[in-house]
Amino acid sequence: MTYRLIFVCEANVCRSPLMEIVMRAQPGMSDWRISSAGTRVGPGGLEICQVSASIADAESGNTAKQKRAHRSQALDADALGSADLILTASRAERSAVAALVPDVRSRLFTLREAVHLGAEPVQERELELLAQFGSDADDPRGVRRYARALHARRGFVTLPTVRRTMFGARHRNPYDIADAHHGSDREHEAMLRATVQNVKHAHRQLGRFLDGALSPVEAAPSTPAERAESPSNERPGAAANTATKTKSTAKAKTA
Repeated sequence: MTYRLIFVCEANVCRSPLMEIVMRAQPGMSDWRISSAGTRVGPGGLEICQVSASIADAESGNTAKQKRAHRSQALDADALGSADLILTASRAERSAVAALVPDVRSRLFTLREAVHLGAEPVQERELELLAQFGSDADDPRGVRRYARALHARRGFVTLPTVRRTMFGARHRNPYDIADAHHGSDREHEAMLRATVQNVKHAHRQLGRFLDGALSPVEAAPSTPAERAESPSNERPGAAANTATKTKSTAKAKTA
């Protein structure tokens, strides 16, 4: 089955084009319709930035063609409405998409938010509960059902820890991929390489769901770099109890 996935950042020249290219390069994605867009795109259509292009080249080996083909494009309400899953670089873009097309909120996440919510496999009882309150009966293990399962976990999965500096100031929100396009070269490249790992995490989690694997816990990131870039800091078993908590909440609301 063909699914539609849209990545969103601000200008559609750096973060979201890289997400698109990296996801396209992952196994099993050839039949997917994957695109990217920006919330604040200027006229003319710009190419992917050089740093993103270089990193994408290492990931896909096809960046020269991708770089020539890519032109920044603005959000399209119709495209967003037909998407099975929308992943944004930060909460700012997530808010912009939700304001434009409110109906997609259950399919809309920041990339790191989706990785965090999907850290533990979706349980069968979660799917059973979703079947009671929603449709998607024609595609019971499709991407929209996966998105709805992640959406149902919101409010029940422990949020990532927001760290502070030695002076007490908060670091950026762990759900956001900061726009380092105009920062130092080192910051820019580090942000984009971390984004690549986030995309790969999301791909593995999607693949696990679509393949029907309902094992209790996802394998932890295998390398120090992957562990550092994974936004998931939730306690073990948190998502496993989501369906029970959601069901209890639904009963309380209807009582």
